[in-house]
Amino acid sequence: MLSSLRDATKRYGANIDRFPEGTKKMLFKFAAMTQIPAFRSDKGELPKERMFTRPEQWKVEIGDRVLITKGRFKGHVTKVLAFHRSTNELFVEQSETKKMVIPKQYWQAGQQSHVINYPKPISPRDVKVVSTMVEIGKDGVEKRTEIAADDVVFKGMYWDADYGKMMPYRRVKYHENIIIPWPRPEPVEDDAFATSKEESEERTYIPNSIVRTDSPPGIVESMRSPIMRRKYKWDKQVISRSDEKRLTPPEMPISAAKRAGMEERQKINESIPKKPTAETVNLVGSRVAALLNGVTDANFAAWVNSVAPDSELKNLEKKEREKKILAEKTREAHQRNIIRHRVITKYKNQGRRWRSSTIL
Repeated sequence: MLSSLRDATKRYGANIDRFPEGTKKMLFKFAAMTQIPAFRSDKGELPKERMFTRPEQWKVEIGDRVLITKGRFKGHVTKVLAFHRSTNELFVEQSETKKMVIPKQYWQAGQQSHVINYPKPISPRDVKVVSTMVEIGKDGVEKRTEIAADDVVFKGMYWDADYGKMMPYRRVKYHENIIIPWPRPEPVEDDAFATSKEESEERTYIPNSIVRTDSPPGIVESMRSPIMRRKYKWDKQVISRSDEKRLTPPEMPISAAKRAGMEERQKINESIPKKPTAETVNLVGSRVAALLNGVTDANFAAWVNSVAPDSELKNLEKKEREKKILAEKTREAHQRNIIRHRVITKYKNQGRRWRSSTIL
């Protein structure tokens, strides 16, 4: 339902695809809230770039026989009926269902109740492709074997006249010599008003020029509704006012008096020196020096000395002197400790010799 809403907006309203992701989520959420529960999808619609578009992505085609590998009907062989492209899922003949309430204006032919069992789509990962492998024995008798491929790979391409396009060869993985053919699409029955394929492909018009057209002038306008509010709403590219401002540089009229004033101000700005002269530097320096020399507050004088340009150098020199003094004191203390240790050791040895001589 959301996909039909999106397709309808391309013709009758704003294109939702051009909005940011947050805005698109808000619009889809609002659309889901306004829908009846019967038409609400259990799963959100996938982004357009994630939807399957090629047979290699689906790995199955409408009409394929598949083996269900998950769910209530696990192990049953059924047939693919349709693709649920907005969620990358399949509708099969034998699958789980859910009860849905359908308004009477949406009843199908032969429906007699508001409540129906609606089939649940299943993921292509939950099915295995089933095919019939034909082998001819030595006696010439055909032997048919049903196989279910765990996975399939695609190698090579061929032209399929029934599908009207190039189709890949579908092979059993690890047994690539076994090719599983694509199912044949159901033939389309033509009614009394249908045109045959041969007649529709017959060329009846050849243009004489790529510059001029044979169509009469005003034919496009004549095909529009005369009561349409904007006749060229769908194919006319409009430049907004902001785009026009970006594309067109502004042109402001300037009077002669204003231009003369601008030139005078430019000359004044050019005459102003960008760097101070030597006289200005000396004048400012002398005044600042006179002001600082007249300071009598000791705290202010200390602060001025601390922020002076050479204060950092003086602090470094002071730290170096203190470091040298500390190193000298440490060396002297080490020498004193060595001398003290020698003296103590000497007198201890003399005391031992004196005691030993007294005992003898």
